[in-house]
Amino acid sequence: MQTEQSPAVVQSRDGTTIAYERSGAGPAVVLVAGAFCDRGWFDSLAAALAADFTVYSYDRRGRGDSGDSRAFSIDAEVEDLRAVVAATGETPLVYGLSSGAALALEAAAQAVPMRKLAVYEAPYMDDDQRDETAQSDLERLIAAGDREGAVTRFLDLTGASPEMVDEIKRSADWPDMCAIAHTLPYDVAVCDHGCQSLDWLASITVPTLVMYGGDSGQWAPASATRIAAKVLEDKDFGDPRSGSRRCRRRYCPGSA
Repeated sequence: MQTEQSPAVVQSRDGTTIAYERSGAGPAVVLVAGAFCDRGWFDSLAAALAADFTVYSYDRRGRGDSGDSRAFSIDAEVEDLRAVVAATGETPLVYGLSSGAALALEAAAQAVPMRKLAVYEAPYMDDDQRDETAQSDLERLIAAGDREGAVTRFLDLTGASPEMVDEIKRSADWPDMCAIAHTLPYDVAVCDHGCQSLDWLASITVPTLVMYGGDSGQWAPASATRIAAKVLEDKDFGDPRSGSRRCRRRYCPGSA
């Protein structure tokens, strides 16, 4: 197994530098993290996959060793992922978690090359559950330098109770969460797009596996159902033998 100890970098379309790490040997798989996470979030998963895959984990813009830009757009994050995919030198497998799952779906819809796609708990809420002020609130708090307020607002958005938020504030993770708080509006933006409409998912042709955890709230199967209806044309996911549930894959003409 070969591992790059220092991150490599690629330039995204707008010139932003995106840092990534590569480990293992075998077919390429790109890992896309969610809120509060840099590439280190996937260290354990990357180690488990490295015996069979070449694993690429990267810092989304604004995180870790990656750069950022003044103006954020979903398309810019898609181009970041496209640049990492190009760095693999092949058509890779892609796995996205939470807002990273939403980003991976956006990328697939914009024809970023992927052999197969797996997404776990893309948090697309029904329109009547959508918090319409979340992104503007986060942007206002970050502009005011209130990172703790931004993290607290985001945790409230996720449904965390006041008691849970207090516990998180006392944890060793709190400083790191506040340090990355300026990227939370990015996570909300990419997820909010799917809350408004998922019609754009119909353009995805890559074989896709949609997953959610059996212990998650009702939003998780509801979101998976909505994704499946557009991407997979298959609305049943139940697997009573597992703590997680999944949608069956649709194989498209010419795909492996």
